[in-house]
Amino acid sequence: MVMCNQYYFYVVDEDFGPLFIKFSSYFPYTARICINGHEYAKRQLAIEGIEFEALDNGILSCADPVRLQQILDELDETKIEALVYKWLDRLPDPFVREDHEAGYNYRISIL
Repeated sequence: MVMCNQYYFYVVDEDFGPLFIKFSSYFPYTARICINGHEYAKRQLAIEGIEFEALDNGILSCADPVRLQQILDELDETKIEALVYKWLDRLPDPFVREDHEAGYNYRISIL
């Protein structure tokens, strides 16, 4: 049995809240980011000053449910891609400068 290292980075993003990024130590050096839409919504409501009652993994009530739905509808691939590249720029990854210059880098797939 071959054992491969996985490297986890746990971060708290100002817009998305807590999340983690996992890098594999073997080719093709996959990475996975795990975000929680509820945490994103809670952060955005707090930023906008909208009162809400939070659950561990959800929102029980909100002073402006229409705006809450808009916030969630606005969470799209563009915002997620910006989040991913923001943290990829800050964290160490297995690609060296020459790899990036040769076109080797991460591509994003949203599941």
